[in-house]
Amino acid sequence: MKYSIDIFSAHVINQQEWDACVSKHSNGLIYAQYDYLDRICDHWSGLVIGDYEAIVPLPWRRKYGFRYYYIPPFIQQLGFIGDTSLLKLVHEELIQKIRNYAWYGDLHFNFSNLLLASELHCKNRTNFIIDLNRNYLEIYKDYQADLKHLILKIPEGSFQYSKQNTITDTIRHYQQQYASRMPHLSLEDFGRLDELCRFYASRGNCIIRSALKPDGTILSDTLLLKDQRRIYHLLNTTFPEGRETHSNPWLLDQIFREYCNRDLLFDFEGSDLPGVKNFYKKFGGHVQPYFHYRRNIWH
Repeated sequence: MKYSIDIFSAHVINQQEWDACVSKHSNGLIYAQYDYLDRICDHWSGLVIGDYEAIVPLPWRRKYGFRYYYIPPFIQQLGFIGDTSLLKLVHEELIQKIRNYAWYGDLHFNFSNLLLASELHCKNRTNFIIDLNRNYLEIYKDYQADLKHLILKIPEGSFQYSKQNTITDTIRHYQQQYASRMPHLSLEDFGRLDELCRFYASRGNCIIRSALKPDGTILSDTLLLKDQRRIYHLLNTTFPEGRETHSNPWLLDQIFREYCNRDLLFDFEGSDLPGVKNFYKKFGGHVQPYFHYRRNIWH
């Protein structure tokens, strides 16, 4: 069967059909939802296969009149979304369309895009996931020994588990602690993130949890987004006193206690940074790599 492959600007995409494709397929992550893309990307277009049987979001910008791909803030992986058996039928034309649409730039393909990753010579990127569809003791059993020991050593009553922090405050805490390390993130980017999280909160899919001292001082907090398949670890901040008292591993452990026995994956969103990677690894999740494609006029 011959499938049409077209690229449409975001404003002419059928949002209902697009989101139905994202919802239907296991490689349809939250980042590919129309509202997510539209709130975060400077510009984006959609590569549509057939009658929305499969899709590929393509974030882009312009420089000197040339279109180039870019990886938007707070979007980890996009790529081909649909049945991977269909990808085998259309991959050659699909690759040609992707190459022709922009002169250069970077895209992240999702965990299922092995064929594209191979043919486009992508680099693997690290992501850890944990299956929450187990009781807490089964999740805890997979923790590394030193993490178990650390959590057991924390005296009872050291922290309070709070659900009261606001979206704006949680984002502001992240900016205060880490923005200097991420000069590529602008105030506009954080403003878009605030709007995005408010949108998901209005649908009950934005989760904020904090570890507090008994006097109410915040030591660590995290902002999570949720869809029907995953909880996404979008932002996580630990203040200096929290690092000293190990509030962040305690906070994540509390989240796993709260969300165990649900048919969800916990998506850590990374990381290839050695310290972060080693920290996430301690929770016993398994690596589910995604793929970095760098486009230039010769590739």
